[in-house]
Amino acid sequence: MEILRDKDGEFILISETAQVAELVARINEQVKFAYRFKFSDRDFFVDVLTSLGIIYDDFTVKYYYYDHSRKLHIAESEFEYVWISTAGLVAKSKSTTNSAVNACLNQHTVISLLLEKAIEVVSDEKVYDIDSHLFGRLTNLSPAIFHNLTFYVEVFCKAYLSLTGVQPPHTHKLQAIYQATLDTMNSNKHDDSLLQVLLLEPLYKFVEHINSIPGAFKEHFIKYDDNPDDDTVILFELRDLLEMKNLLDQSADFIGEYFYTGAQTHYLQTNLYQTMLDKAGTVEKKKRIQELYPHLAKKNSNT
Repeated sequence: MEILRDKDGEFILISETAQVAELVARINEQVKFAYRFKFSDRDFFVDVLTSLGIIYDDFTVKYYYYDHSRKLHIAESEFEYVWISTAGLVAKSKSTTNSAVNACLNQHTVISLLLEKAIEVVSDEKVYDIDSHLFGRLTNLSPAIFHNLTFYVEVFCKAYLSLTGVQPPHTHKLQAIYQATLDTMNSNKHDDSLLQVLLLEPLYKFVEHINSIPGAFKEHFIKYDDNPDDDTVILFELRDLLEMKNLLDQSADFIGEYFYTGAQTHYLQTNLYQTMLDKAGTVEKKKRIQELYPHLAKKNSNT
């Protein structure tokens, strides 16, 4: 069987009867694997199902099949491939072919789950009872969110640098990584965009906080709670948590778009400041925009 590659990663092409027999034999012999397959002829896929005792018409009702006893999972994607796992229900490999992007998207999953749990806890008024189980949850959520948010900002910036063709700094220092990100944004004319205004500028508040922690704060020690002078706590305000969740969701969306569409992503469309001014309906709104983004106003006046 031949292993090929497309934009979504590797897959095995089944293009002859002998390969059908080989695949069926591996499944029946309970060889452990989980992989993407493509079939050059639809009949080859039907033959695989039939040989495994799966009725094709039944399969096409849901386009997936799972057998608990055999740990066999077969599913057909709308993106023209078939997923076959003999190891049970497992994830279908990595998100993308870019390790920096994968690190960002994976960490986004982690921090999102933590924020969702925090939002759930804070939404229950019983959390204000300091003897309650919910209030006790804050003790674990606070450092977990802080630790994982720190790492997320790092891998987000490094993913952007990687996609822009820049080698990310070999450091965990957020200030250095963030500065490299700004330098790359400016040199590639990605400034005056949603990337700058919607993502990087709000994230700087967190980078600035990290930079202000006394005692030679070490980001790579954060997972061990080994920064004695760090007394950071998370303020559990529902509105702030929702805003942070939205910011991180948009940042991960940007990384995914940038990977798949390149610089055509709407997050990198420039001249955002002038666009906002053009859409401002009143003098007061234009003045507010100018007050909020004086650095963009200065840049535009110099061009």
